Amino acid sequence: MLKVKLCALDHPTPETVNCDDPKQFRSTILWLEDQKIRHYKIEDRAELRKIDSTEWEAAYTKYKIDLKVPTGLRTPIEELAWIMGYAIRLEYFDNVEKYKGVNADLVLEEAKPKAPSIKSTNPFDKLDFTSKEFEAGVRTLAKRLQIPYHPDTVITLKAVARLIQNHLSNDAQKEPLLDNAPFPLENTHGVGYQDQDLEQAARILRLLQIQSVRHLQTAINETIVAVQNLTADPRTDTKLGKVGR
Repeated sequence: MLKVKLCALDHPTPETVNCDDPKQFRSTILWLEDQKIRHYKIEDRAELRKIDSTEWEAAYTKYKIDLKVPTGLRTPIEELAWIMGYAIRLEYFDNVEKYKGVNADLVLEEAKPKAPSIKSTNPFDKLDFTSKEFEAGVRTLAKRLQIPYHPDTVITLKAVARLIQNHLSNDAQKEPLLDNAPFPLENTHGVGYQDQDLEQAARILRLLQIQSVRHLQTAINETIVAVQNLTADPRTDTKLGKVGR
């Protein structure tokens, strides 16, 4: 935001100013007073010009008092931001007609860094999931797979995806085929409840939990494989990695 304000004030090099550097901070204060604020007469700015002197801090303290900078500001950067805002107000009142038609929101939006545009190569990103054509396609697919159609097209599509993943995918076909016979609950390990109905319900819940954990483990394994494939890609050059500025 400090750089945006410097741009608004027509600073000659707003992008290279490092306000955390003491010398550049002092130079910026002097530039604001010389070019925009002009609270002091030229001869009275002599102490502020001594940016390499230990006397500068005393001159700056007096300058803040004369400008009536709020005392509640905690850091030099906060003080600088207030002084810049003060300079912008003076600049505006000196050129009201010039800035009357300026849209502040538009200026701030243009000052923001532009995010790179990423073009998706996934054909599913272009689908309209609410169109009649999409609904008809899902209905036809469900019919061929003998899946009852649900009024919510997305739910039907999820059922289709699950059936394909569990029975028709390459990984699923490598697994031994099941005979779809009912699974006998009495062959599972007991939970320990005396009530038979409660015991049966507990065994069912445990089987469902085991199935859920297996699905989670499968998802974790798939993620690990995907990451390994990415890092092993010869097009990936880790030397190009950069941390910081």
